[in-house]
Amino acid sequence: MSRSILALLLPALALSALEPNPSPLTCNSSLKITHLPTGHHLSSAEINWGSGSQQQAVTASPIQGDAAALWMVSSAQGEPGCAAGSPVKCGESVRLTHLLTGKNLHSHEYRSPLTHQQEVSAFGQDGQGDGGDNWQVVCAGTYWNSDQPFHLRHLDTGRYLAASDQAKFTQQNCPNCPIVGQLEIAGVKAQKDSGKWVVQRGVFIKAEDA
Repeated sequence: MSRSILALLLPALALSALEPNPSPLTCNSSLKITHLPTGHHLSSAEINWGSGSQQQAVTASPIQGDAAALWMVSSAQGEPGCAAGSPVKCGESVRLTHLLTGKNLHSHEYRSPLTHQQEVSAFGQDGQGDGGDNWQVVCAGTYWNSDQPFHLRHLDTGRYLAASDQAKFTQQNCPNCPIVGQLEIAGVKAQKDSGKWVVQRGVFIKAEDA
C-alpha cells in the first residue's frame, strides 16, 4: 500500500489496532510509536525548528488518534528495498517516514532546543533523504514485535531516541508555539528508560496484503 493511498485513508486508519497478540512489525506498515514512560506519541507537522538545523520539528504529542503520529517503515537509506509485509528483525536498520509530510525521522549533531542534547528532526522529501535517517531497532528476540518495548539507535551518531515529561514546550519556553504541551524528542547517549518505545496501533501490512 503506497503512502499516498494511506494518506487518503488516514481518518479511519489512525485508530486501527494491531492484532491482539504480539506479532512482527513489517515493512511498509504505518505505525503509531508510543513513548512508554509518558504515553505520548512520536509526531511531526509542517513546523520547522527556530534554531539548530531549522528542519521540520519532531515532538512527542499527547493527542490520541492523531494522524500526525503515523510513520511508515522501510529499509534504511543505502540498503536494498525491503519487501512489503516482510518482518523487521531486532538489530535491523530502518527508515521511518512521516506519513503526512513524507519526511524521514532524522538526527544530527545540532543541539535540541530545550535540553541541548542531540536534535531530532524530520528531513528529506517523499521518503528520500540521507544516512542521518537510519535507525537501528534495538529489541529482544528475533523480530521487532508489537506490544514489545524497544529502543531506536541513530546509526550515524550512536544516540538513542528519547523523551521526558521534564522537557515540555510551554508558553514560557515557546510562547504561542503550535507545539505547546508537547515533549521534546532528543538523541541521548545511553540506552535509558526515557528511550523506551512501543507500537500498539497503526496500519499493519502482512505479506499477503502487499
